[in-house]
Amino acid sequence: MIRSPDDCACPIQEVGPSMVSSCPNQFLLFMTILEAYVNGRCDLADPCNRVSSVENVENEYDFVVVGGGTAGSVVAARLSENPQWKVLLIEAGGDEPTASSVPAWVTSYWNKDETDWNYKTEQQQKACLADGGKCSWTRAKMLGGCSVTNGMMYMRGHAADYDGWAVNGAKGWSWFDVMPYFLKSEDNKEIGNGVSGQYHSTGGPIPVQKFPYAPLFAHDVVSAAIELGYPPTSDLNGDTITGFTIAQTQNKAGSRFSTARAFLRPAAHRENLHVLLNAHVTKVVINPASKKVTGVEYLKDGQRKVVDVKKEVVISGGTINSPQILMLSGIGPRETLDKYNIPVINDLPGVGQNLQNHVGVQLSFTLTKEPEVPELNWATAMEYMLRREGPLSATGLSQLTGIVNSRYAPAGGRQPDVQFFFGGYYASCSDGVTYERDNVKDHREVTIYAVALQPRSRGYLTIQSVDPLSPPIMQPNYFLDEHELDVIVDAAKIAYRLANTTIMREKYGMKPTEGYGSDCGESQESPSDEFLRCLAMFHTAPENHQAGTCKMGPDSDPMAVVDMQLKVHGIDGLRVADASIMPTVVTSNTAAPTVMIAERASEFIITRHQLVKRGPDSELETRFGSPEQSNGGQASNEGDRWTFSEFDNNEPKPIENQTKQGQEIWDHRWKPWDKHWQYWPKPAYTHNPEWHKKNDYQQYQHSR
Repeated sequence: MIRSPDDCACPIQEVGPSMVSSCPNQFLLFMTILEAYVNGRCDLADPCNRVSSVENVENEYDFVVVGGGTAGSVVAARLSENPQWKVLLIEAGGDEPTASSVPAWVTSYWNKDETDWNYKTEQQQKACLADGGKCSWTRAKMLGGCSVTNGMMYMRGHAADYDGWAVNGAKGWSWFDVMPYFLKSEDNKEIGNGVSGQYHSTGGPIPVQKFPYAPLFAHDVVSAAIELGYPPTSDLNGDTITGFTIAQTQNKAGSRFSTARAFLRPAAHRENLHVLLNAHVTKVVINPASKKVTGVEYLKDGQRKVVDVKKEVVISGGTINSPQILMLSGIGPRETLDKYNIPVINDLPGVGQNLQNHVGVQLSFTLTKEPEVPELNWATAMEYMLRREGPLSATGLSQLTGIVNSRYAPAGGRQPDVQFFFGGYYASCSDGVTYERDNVKDHREVTIYAVALQPRSRGYLTIQSVDPLSPPIMQPNYFLDEHELDVIVDAAKIAYRLANTTIMREKYGMKPTEGYGSDCGESQESPSDEFLRCLAMFHTAPENHQAGTCKMGPDSDPMAVVDMQLKVHGIDGLRVADASIMPTVVTSNTAAPTVMIAERASEFIITRHQLVKRGPDSELETRFGSPEQSNGGQASNEGDRWTFSEFDNNEPKPIENQTKQGQEIWDHRWKPWDKHWQYWPKPAYTHNPEWHKKNDYQQYQHSR
C-alpha cells in the first residue's frame, strides 16, 4: 500500500483479495504499483466507515437478515434506523475490496472463489455451446453483492413491467406503487442537465450520475443510432424510453457506490446493528407446530451455530441462494424435500421454479481504422489518482446502452423487448507504457450484446443434496421457447445495421470480426437468420439478471412463494426480499429494481412492527396510522402512507370539473406520458442527509 499524502482520520487497511491476479502476467508490476496507490487513497478505502464483523454474536436479535448483497444491505440498514431493534446481518463473504471502488476494474473480482460463487448452469442443448453448453453465472459473494461487481447502470425497467405484475395478481405493485421507492433511494446529481426532476429525486443514499469519462466511440454510437432513426435521449428512465444513450450509473466522483457503501457503511457505528461476515446460513429454524420462525442456523469457522429471532427473518440471498435456503429449511416442493429426507414445514411447489434470465448473443466487430492503443497507462492512471477522472473512472463501452422494440415487441411500444450492451475500450489491465498510434499494428475490437428482455422460457432451481455448501442445480432452459431466438435474430440485425452506419463505417471502418462464429459458417456484413441463430446458441450472452425463483403472488396462485408484502406463504415471521420475488423479470438491468424491492420490504416490516405513538384513545398506532388503516396483505401506497406536500392535511385537491353524485373525486393515478401531472405523492419519509446518524429514539421519532 502506498499511502496518500493527505491525512486520513482513520488507519487504512487493505480489504479483500488483490485485483492484480485478474491481469496477465506481463502486467503484474505496473498493476501491483497502481493497486497499491489505490489502496492508500482515503476516499476509496473509506477506513472510518468500514463494516467490522461482530466477534460475539448475541443469543437473540429482533431481526436477522440473511445475505448482505444488493438487497440485504438495504434492509439491514433501514431496520437498524430504529435503535430499539437489534439487527443481525449474516453474509457468506467478506467486506467489499478497496480496489472494487475503481469502475474500470468491474470484472476484477469475477471468478475468484473469495468473491464469486462461480456458478455454472446445467448443460444446455441450445445455449453456450462454445463452452460445452454450461453457462457461467457470476454472482458476487461479499457485502454489497452484485452491486460490487456489476456495471453500475441505473435502469428501473418500464411502467408496463410493474403494471403487468399488478394485473397478474401482485396487487399493489403497479408502477404508481413502486415509483416512490425508486425515488426514496436516489440522489440524482444531474437533474436539470438532461435529466428531469419529474422522474428523479435527490437526497437518497445512492448517488446517480454519468461517469466522468466516456470514450469518443461511445458518443459516436449514439450518433449512429440517430442515423438509424432512434431518438436521442439522455435518460432512458424519463420521457423517452427507447433509444441509445450513455447511461447514468451508481457512482460518486468516479468511484463505485455499492449498496453496502451507500447504506451499510453510514450505519456501521450503530450499536444495534451487528454484521457477521464469512458465515454461511444453512437454514431458517421454524417451529413445525406453529410454523413460526424461531431462529437462524449458520456455519462459522466450521462450527454450526443458531441465533434466536424475536420478530422476523428476511432472506436476501438472491435468486439462486434464497430458494436454496428455503428448501433446506423445509419450505418447498414436497417431492424434493422428501427425496432428501428434509422435514416438510410447508409444501410450496413454486420454490425454485419460474427461473428467468435475460439472454442474448455476443457479436464481435473490428475497427479497421482504430489501432488497439491501451486505454490505461501512467498518464491516465495519474488522471485518476489526482482527479478521479479518465478511463479508470468509467467502464469503457459498458456504460453505453440501447433499448429498442423488435418487431416481436408488444403493441404500443411501452414495453421494449431488446437491450444492447457494449464491450471494449477497457482500462482494466496494462503494463503502463504509452504507445504511439502509428506504432500499433493490431486493430481494436468491440463487442455488442443483443439481449432479449422478455424471455418466455422458464427454468428451475433445486437442491442436489442437504449440504448447504453444495451449489444448487441451475437449469435456465435457455431457448426452450424459441421466441427469444427470434427476438435476438431481429436485434442482431439492428446491431449489424448500426455497424454499417456512415459514421461507424467511414470513421472507424467497423466490420464483423473475421473468423468469429466460424462454427456457424462464414461471417458476413449481412448475415442470414440461420447464421445469427447459430451464433446465439454458440456465443450466448447470459446476463446476470436472474429472477423469479420465489415468485410473488396471492395464495390462490399455486406457484407463488411470497405474498404482496413479501411474507412467505404459510410461515409466520419470514420474508424474502431480493430479485427472486419478481413474478416476471423487468425489461432492463435489475440492480435498481432490487433496491426498490428492498426499500419496500423494509417499510412493510417497519409498518408491521414500529410503534411510535399512541392514539387519542391510547390505542397503539404505527408510524402510518392505526391498525384499522393497514392494508393487510395488499401492498399499496394509497391511503395515509404518502403525504401531498402541496396541500393541507395531506389531502389532494379534487381535479377541476370532476364530480360524481355530488361528491368530489380526483384522478390520483400517475401517467408516465403526462408531463404535467401535478398530484405526485410525496413519501411520508422525507430525505434527511443525516439519516444514518439516527441513533436516538426521540430523534428518530421527530425525523419522520
